[in-house]
Amino acid sequence: MCELCGFVLAAGEGSRMRPATLQRPKALLPFCGVPLLTLALEELRLLPQVGSLVVNAAYLGEQVVEACRQYGREHGVTVHCSREKHRLNHGGGLRKGIGECAPKAQRILVRNVDVVHDFPLEELLRFHQERQADVSALLVPPARPGGVRVSSSGQIESFHDPEGGLVFAGIYVMNREILDFLPPEEKAPSIIDAFQRAASAGRRVLGLCAPPTVFWTDVGTPGEYLLAHDRVRDCAMPGNPTLRQAIVEQSLRRTALEQAGVRCDGPLGLGENLQIPPGSHLHQVVLWDNARLARPALYSTGILWGNCTPPPHVSEMGRQPDARIADTFQARLKTPGEKASEGTENALRKQGSGRRYEPLVEAASGKNLGMLWSAYSLERRENSAFVAIDAFLRELGIPVPQVLLHLPEKGEVVMEDVGRLDLMSLTAPERLPWLPKIAAQAARLHVQGPSHPAASSLPLQPPFSQETYLWERDYFRKHLLQVVLQAPGLWDEQTATEANVVRNTLLQEPQTLLHRDFQGANIKVQRKTGRCVWIDFQGMRRGAAAYDLASLLYDPYVEYTPQERLDAWRAYAKAVEREGGTPPQERIFHLAAVQRLMQALGAYGKLWRQDGLAWYAEYILPGLQHLLQAATAAGLPGFARLARHAMELHHANSLRHQA
Repeated sequence: MCELCGFVLAAGEGSRMRPATLQRPKALLPFCGVPLLTLALEELRLLPQVGSLVVNAAYLGEQVVEACRQYGREHGVTVHCSREKHRLNHGGGLRKGIGECAPKAQRILVRNVDVVHDFPLEELLRFHQERQADVSALLVPPARPGGVRVSSSGQIESFHDPEGGLVFAGIYVMNREILDFLPPEEKAPSIIDAFQRAASAGRRVLGLCAPPTVFWTDVGTPGEYLLAHDRVRDCAMPGNPTLRQAIVEQSLRRTALEQAGVRCDGPLGLGENLQIPPGSHLHQVVLWDNARLARPALYSTGILWGNCTPPPHVSEMGRQPDARIADTFQARLKTPGEKASEGTENALRKQGSGRRYEPLVEAASGKNLGMLWSAYSLERRENSAFVAIDAFLRELGIPVPQVLLHLPEKGEVVMEDVGRLDLMSLTAPERLPWLPKIAAQAARLHVQGPSHPAASSLPLQPPFSQETYLWERDYFRKHLLQVVLQAPGLWDEQTATEANVVRNTLLQEPQTLLHRDFQGANIKVQRKTGRCVWIDFQGMRRGAAAYDLASLLYDPYVEYTPQERLDAWRAYAKAVEREGGTPPQERIFHLAAVQRLMQALGAYGKLWRQDGLAWYAEYILPGLQHLLQAATAAGLPGFARLARHAMELHHANSLRHQA
């Protein structure tokens, strides 16, 4: 029988996995605690038909070579390593590796190092032999645009079908002579091009379609890498006992952490010898061997390794992005004197919630990269949830900034810069056409969000409860009535009774997922693309849907007429019905506005007087005007009276300060 070579394509840098691949090649990233290269070699070594093992290496190749040596010593086999000074693409890598390391091989079983699956490769080999194929490529569902199209006889007609096709799994068997279809003059040819030339010459280039029950994923991006750790947990992995045992070990490590006081949810990948302080919360993270977390906090949606020292405070003068960000993007912060990019002329306003945003520019030229660096405080748990909620909203089809890199232990994010133009900045005639689109997005979250598979493990803030509404009430009474207006007596018995009605009514409403700060400043608008992009959604929690609409349409930053509010509310109600839900009654909308405005006005008072952010003071009067309008529409005379008296006091205080 012709000698079969098992070949692992492992030369890739894994640039999409940066910064994790800055210090180790993609082939050595741990999956369920075991390097991807080890898992691939195990799968091939255990096939009795395989006579030789070859791995190609380029980026950080010495690490790959040493891993091959170690694997060979542990299992008593020889793993040939084909070194490439420069990446030769799959075609060039196979040509060089087979020629130098397996010259007698007549058939080659190839797998990309960054795929994980449970398809029995014996079936692929049997298919190749029985069908007398020249190439047998494993294909997996579901179909997608740009995939592989196969004829009824199994012949691959196109590897890039724009109308849709099966997914090429990155696993295939080919006869050696297929390498002759690689152009000899090309140093880094594509193996796919060779397949297509071979098919045009009459060779049998076939596709084996795996059944829908087969598990397959690639781990080429951080998102795929993280989610694959969750998807693999229920897979039997019959052809890879090392991965099967690693999955069991992951469950044991997770249980041990939970027993030690660490909360674990979402996909996790856990290495050995971890040091995680009790009280920490791990959500959708991979921790490499020997990772050490410095403090209890929420660590969400990222990869952690090494000694994770605490970051400097967000406001610390001179704080720069982590060096890994500069290495990944060749970027630095835009200095105050540099010209802003087109469409982003306005400066970023200082945030009041423990976050800092700065534009990133190309390190050498200063050219705008269209990215923002965000640093956040780990002390505020909600900030650590931003990236996870961003991914969730994106899956729902709601436009959000694309997250390009996240360092959860440092509290740093690099994201798409979606511009400075927000709903708050538009004039009234410009603003109104955007409202139906924004209302439809809110309806999508409120109706579809709670039933989404990822919703159950999202790191949300505690839901709205009686205590939450009481806290918002007292926030208003302390920071606005007492500190700013110095008139705590405005809160009388009738107002207190009406506040109870508001609170109890909202608690009786169906509880859905809320943006929580759904105001005009947190909705970016892009005139060129027509997108309304949500930001600052890290405070997401469950509560009454009307609270979000009240935040949007009774926003103190923005002025709407009563009719404009009602038109937008009714557009939202119709959108809810289109999504299959039941909208709240109109009065609930106005009651929710009273509750939301108490929170907003309390925040303005606190941010102005306690945090020194004076620009919030200018929104107190509009907020009180909106409180009067909402209370009147909801039939709450006590709140309406309070709002009128508060406006009079605020006006009088302003005149005294001017004098």
